[in-house]
Amino acid sequence: MPSAPTPKAAPGSPRTPLVTVIAALVGFEALLLLAGAAYLVHGLVVEGSRAPAAVISVVVLAVGFAAAITFCARGLLALAAWSRSPLVVWQVLQVAAGLPAFNGGSPLLGLVLVLPAVAVGVGLFLPSVSAQVGR
Repeated sequence: MPSAPTPKAAPGSPRTPLVTVIAALVGFEALLLLAGAAYLVHGLVVEGSRAPAAVISVVVLAVGFAAAITFCARGLLALAAWSRSPLVVWQVLQVAAGLPAFNGGSPLLGLVLVLPAVAVGVGLFLPSVSAQVGR
């Protein structure tokens, strides 16, 4: 038996605490990207690199992605429907990047990448969040 559709939240209604928690987790993911970029810059400055252009391009991409998901987190806090799709895509990419860490000898890094991504990914599809952010 099909369930009744979840009603859309009224415009101007306050966001649920769950939306705020999800946006905070996305902010944490952005901080992880910035920390990774800072680590790469530190390695480039202190130890040098045989391919500095590659390191710089990865740093630029990491900072760009951090800015993009921060922008999406702000959209989520504003209950903008557009913010959910790019965040779902990012969570899938983050899980895909984190899973090999379990086999590569760094399970802590894998946990730090995968757990927030799974929490955000599941949270974005919960009925209370969908009612507020969905179209």
